Amino acid sequence: MSKSFLSRGVCAAVAVVAFCALIPAPADATHSWASHWRRTAGVRNIPVRRFLSSIWISRYNTAMADWRKAAMTKIKPYTLTTGAQNPNCPMVAGQISACDGNYGATGWGGYAQIWWDGSGHALYGRALQNNYYFSGSSATTVAWRQHIICQEIGHLFGLGHVNEIQNNRNTGSCMDYTNDPDGGSGGASSSDPNNMHPNAHDYAIVNARHNHIGFIFPEAARDTPMPQAVRDYDKKRLGQFGRLVYSANDGLTERFEEHFPGGWGVATWVIKLPKGRESR
Repeated sequence: MSKSFLSRGVCAAVAVVAFCALIPAPADATHSWASHWRRTAGVRNIPVRRFLSSIWISRYNTAMADWRKAAMTKIKPYTLTTGAQNPNCPMVAGQISACDGNYGATGWGGYAQIWWDGSGHALYGRALQNNYYFSGSSATTVAWRQHIICQEIGHLFGLGHVNEIQNNRNTGSCMDYTNDPDGGSGGASSSDPNNMHPNAHDYAIVNARHNHIGFIFPEAARDTPMPQAVRDYDKKRLGQFGRLVYSANDGLTERFEEHFPGGWGVATWVIKLPKGRESR
């Protein structure tokens, strides 16, 4: 099986999210690289606002069921709002929005963003897929879409990538890059696991990230209102995302940050398609 970067551009296209003001280095062996949502007691259910086109609905439902299994003991997603495809991807504080649309020749195949407040905790999250680039590609298959949407939710809960090495076998986690998401059912090796669902390690890392009860506000951030610039932030082109803080895979994967007064900020993961895939 060959794991070309086409898979990396596709599977992370709608999934990669930054979760805190102090963003650590890329994922280590535990593939966690982000902060956490506030949790005050018991299991926190994170509302998800779904504004996806019909080609994504079944895949989304399966992914939500995967991430709501009993193994998720600290936080779980649940669908609060459903609506027709909405490329504007409206957001509400404390919630996640999942959207797709034809955004045109923006330079990115997909991006995802997280806003953090003055305490450094996740406040808004959204993930967008640019169908302008993905129409007619391998990402249109059921296996691809299942892999993509599963990884999207995992990133929103603080998971990084379990594997970023090309030309190796699947790990059995949707947090793994791959160009063969269904593994042995359609790949070169019959023993290769599929990368369409979370695995036990994924669940364990999400739980560990959200293991504490309560949170502490930095004194300076306790009463800091949201700056108007944060309210107005709605960037969709590469030159608008702020400072480049991470680049990998020959520049095909990049992370940007924009910081605002009072400790507020937003981070954006951008996935560019490999050369030869930019045009349809």
